[in-house]
Amino acid sequence: MNNDNPFSDPSVPSLEWVRDTIAARYDILHQRRMDMVSACNKVAELFDLPLSLIPASAVFLRDRFKNFHPVHAGVTKRRVGNVRSLLLAAMREAGLSSSLAPYQCPLSPEWQSLYDQIEDRYRRTALSRFMRYCSRNDIGPETVTDEVASAYLEALEAESLIKGPRTNHQTVCRTWNQCIGDIDGWPDSRLEVPVYQDRLYSISEDLINPVLLAEIEKYFVFLEGKDPFDSPPRPFRPSSISSVRGNLLCYISALHYSDVDVSSMQTLKELVDFDMFKVAMKWFWDRNGGQTSKFTGEIAWTARCIAVKHLECDDETAEKFSIAISKFRKKEQGLSSKNNVSMQQFNDPAAVRRFLLYPGQLWQLARKETGKKALLLVQIAVATEILQFAPMRIKNLNNLRLDKHLSWIDGRLHIKLLPSEVKNDHELDYILPEGTTQRIKTYIDDWRSLFLPEANPYLFPGRNTKPKDTSCLRHQITGYLFKHTGICLTPHQFRHTAAKLLLDAKPGHYEVLRKVLGHKSLSTTYNHYAGAETQAAIELYDDVLVNLRQGDNAQDQLPRRKSRAQRNSDMDFLDPLNPFMKGNKR
Repeated sequence: MNNDNPFSDPSVPSLEWVRDTIAARYDILHQRRMDMVSACNKVAELFDLPLSLIPASAVFLRDRFKNFHPVHAGVTKRRVGNVRSLLLAAMREAGLSSSLAPYQCPLSPEWQSLYDQIEDRYRRTALSRFMRYCSRNDIGPETVTDEVASAYLEALEAESLIKGPRTNHQTVCRTWNQCIGDIDGWPDSRLEVPVYQDRLYSISEDLINPVLLAEIEKYFVFLEGKDPFDSPPRPFRPSSISSVRGNLLCYISALHYSDVDVSSMQTLKELVDFDMFKVAMKWFWDRNGGQTSKFTGEIAWTARCIAVKHLECDDETAEKFSIAISKFRKKEQGLSSKNNVSMQQFNDPAAVRRFLLYPGQLWQLARKETGKKALLLVQIAVATEILQFAPMRIKNLNNLRLDKHLSWIDGRLHIKLLPSEVKNDHELDYILPEGTTQRIKTYIDDWRSLFLPEANPYLFPGRNTKPKDTSCLRHQITGYLFKHTGICLTPHQFRHTAAKLLLDAKPGHYEVLRKVLGHKSLSTTYNHYAGAETQAAIELYDDVLVNLRQGDNAQDQLPRRKSRAQRNSDMDFLDPLNPFMKGNKR
């Protein structure tokens, strides 16, 4: 079932129909029936939607549960688990699910015999659902094939609420193959482990003409700026060159999938010819549903820079590229819609409190654990608290060194990053609070080198005297934060969160925010976060209306609500165009 909008299919009933159907099923034990009815009603409460608008579709429900956390509704994790289980049971009783077996469903004798021989707990867990599916559908171990595994995946997608049906399918196939030869009587038929790469399309460099590849490499050498007589005004950083390389490969791949023989091209001039540019960008346009995207715009810009800046095409062609770029590369004012949604989480004061107290929560949990699990909790607590008080980029965080970036002055930790280490060549210098300083010192003295050599100089050490893998640290920060607080946030979005919290509490303090985030220009800060005060502005407007509504009848009216301006009367409201307060306070 791959329908993204279940309501487009009139045959998909609503949960209201499921609830009413179960309520009328008097053949089901009374308590069981009432539990399933209650679970349906609870789903409406959890999602804040009427039951009539919630489709009885596993696809829809799985997507809604994916980013749902018990703390969002003030319930326990166990309660949510019970609701999910009872909801699936209700859908089965209503006839909407028939392939997958419930958890209590017994295995057939032949499957039970194989299951009992699996000693590894991970393998037992990985295969138990698949074994119940086969038992329910009269599929014996000897008849398991790739077709059976594919049918199992279809059943998972249509009837289950597990987060990753495809991941589960991959795990089943991989674990099945591992059991061959390890367990007596296990069927010899191997299953193909699927690789899901729906969005990957870059072709191998083997399909590109070696002459063209050589010219592309010369272009990258030019971008590095090693030759003072043949280099751009500002040399590119390695990370920027890596991005250009990726964009260029995607551009070539688009030509390949548009039936252009890229193996015959020998020069950059041929590659970024405007007619070729149109072919490639049309492929991206169609692939993205007839519209551009940020990624598409960056690819278009890369091709344009090669043609206009590097190869210096004629004025007429340069004008054509300019017109095309205006359509493909849209510059958005302020935060993206994705980041705006993330920042809306902090409109709730309870979420702000959970976020700020979260590092301390991890320290408390670490005291109850031992070994690497405890170390990981402490490490993520330290990384998160640094991002809260020093919202730097993840690459800078991961590469912090004890001998280079950290210094201790008057009982407080100073973190200093040189201009050459920062994306915009702007020095960063943070001073952390005493409590945070003490916790980081405890981490360094007692935890940092528990399982790795002390000679590793990095605050977050990895193997072979290198820092921890950046993607690993990123995923751990994001995953642990959601697990313990219900807040969805990437490490980079900590920077946006800093802006949100600061501007909510101190409206107009753009110059302060500029220094916190390390922007070179105040206009950069203002352009990014001018809309971050919308909620504060609405609250101020609400205060005005409430006070006007209450009027001057002091005897019969409730005490006036103190306005936001009064609550923040001790704040200097900084004019973004006059950040240094030259003149009167606004």
